[in-house]
Amino acid sequence: MLEKKFTELSHKTSRRIALPAFFTLVLFVTAIFFVLMPQLEESFLARKKEMIRELTETTWSLLGTYYEREQNGELTRAEAQKRAVLRIHNLRYGPEKKDYFWINDMVPRVIMHPYRPDLDGKDVTNFTDANGKHLFVDFVKIVQQQGAGYVDYLWQWKDEPARISPKMSYVKGFKPWGWIIGTGMYTNDVYAEIAEIRNKLTVISLGILLVVSLLSVYSIRQTILADRERLGIFKERETLMKSLEQSKERYRNLIETTSDWIWESDSSGRYTYSSPRVRDLLGYLPEEILNKTLLDIVSPQQARTFISTFNDLILAQKAINGLENICLGKSGQIVVLENNAVPIFDDQGAFLGYRGIARDITERKVAMEELKKSRDELHASLEETVSSLSSTAEKRDPYTAGHQLRVDLLACAIGKELGLSAHQLEGLHIAALLHDIGKITLPSDYLAKPSRLSKEEKAIVRCHSEVGYEILKNIHFPWPVAEIVYQHHEHLDGSGYPRGLTAKEMLLEAKIIVVADVVEAMSSHRPYRASLGIDNALDAIRSGRGTLYHAESVDACVRLIKEGKVDICSKDVCPVFL
Repeated sequence: MLEKKFTELSHKTSRRIALPAFFTLVLFVTAIFFVLMPQLEESFLARKKEMIRELTETTWSLLGTYYEREQNGELTRAEAQKRAVLRIHNLRYGPEKKDYFWINDMVPRVIMHPYRPDLDGKDVTNFTDANGKHLFVDFVKIVQQQGAGYVDYLWQWKDEPARISPKMSYVKGFKPWGWIIGTGMYTNDVYAEIAEIRNKLTVISLGILLVVSLLSVYSIRQTILADRERLGIFKERETLMKSLEQSKERYRNLIETTSDWIWESDSSGRYTYSSPRVRDLLGYLPEEILNKTLLDIVSPQQARTFISTFNDLILAQKAINGLENICLGKSGQIVVLENNAVPIFDDQGAFLGYRGIARDITERKVAMEELKKSRDELHASLEETVSSLSSTAEKRDPYTAGHQLRVDLLACAIGKELGLSAHQLEGLHIAALLHDIGKITLPSDYLAKPSRLSKEEKAIVRCHSEVGYEILKNIHFPWPVAEIVYQHHEHLDGSGYPRGLTAKEMLLEAKIIVVADVVEAMSSHRPYRASLGIDNALDAIRSGRGTLYHAESVDACVRLIKEGKVDICSKDVCPVFL
């Protein structure tokens, strides 16, 4: 009868495990392929659209540059327009360096098209794509209505006239000259990239589903085995209960064979009864432990401090819960005992002593120490992983190797000076080591360029803060590391980048890294200049104190250096950063 009930219970338990696991798998598949994948595709397409918009805006600014030179009288309009066309005609981007920009006017008439020179100077009002769409007319309409916008149409694939592909372009009007400038992306290429991502995600998802399925089967199997073990335990307990009912002596024998040491003491704490288990724990015979107290078996080191605690427990005459003691066995072996006891009173309420049990928790203590060691090793692994990520970014830029480490050391020194907690300092340390991780996506020739970057190159380099955020945002640090990295080029007055945040919107850790980054960068050599020296670096942060840079961080940085707590020299590598 009991076995039948346990069989039914096992089946119910298996169903309780299997059904949630099944619905979890269904929910996982639904979330991946019907929620996350569409959102990912939309996000990917949106980023592509934003990319061509930013590229068009950047190239549009070139027209503004030449227009300013025309307004200043440096160039005639014809010369300014000619130079602008020549400059934009040669601009290429993309993996194959075949993506381009074109210019037409509001007629519409093509001013310049790199791959269709046959259209240059021609009125394209009646020009249509393969679907009959007057695309140049649509360019003019979108500029007239909105100033800039996106247009879909069919066009030759880059420099291959015979290959027609769907294309989406972003166009923007340049009002002073009545021009329209634009560039675009081939949607087939975008969808091919999305398909590749989808295929990879499918493989990963199938792997996860397989692992979850195996874990579910394993859990069900373990549950069945556990139920069988419980069945055996209940059968054994039923037998024991019957035995206890038969004889008080058998009940006493059962207590004496328990794995814990059962004891009783008098009102002064001397043992008056001991179960045989004391021999297994401490090596004493039950009669040898009688008339001894807990003070007699604790280690000599603990006995000196434990005597007052022991006397307080006897006087309190209250229950003892979880009292841990390091004891010495008869042979000198160390045993950690956990004592739990209740006071005993006679019918008149007079205190007679304690009745309790002592449990050997030596293995548990050892396990706790091992757990602490594992936690420390895990923390060390995190530190090594972060250092590896930091090193990966800096290996692409030999001129600034060690920059992140030096910023980390200076930032942490400032943080300590400001009184940050240990937890905040650790987060600051991780963020400082990774603040330039986004530079791993930048072209190496930008990082090692021996001259100053152009405006377009600077715009690309400035993306590294956002790229770093994208790399780190899905890593679950105990600190806002990704957001700190995102903000490390912002200024208090909103003049920084990439988001133009102000003081109230910036994290304290980011404000500290901004100051440390400026000081380190100015006092180190760069490919395009020699070190500016520590004095110039300190002058720079002092001049921006309270407007660009966090005042308290600036004060702390200057104080650390001036008082010699941090030693920064004018050389490329300062001792404080080594």
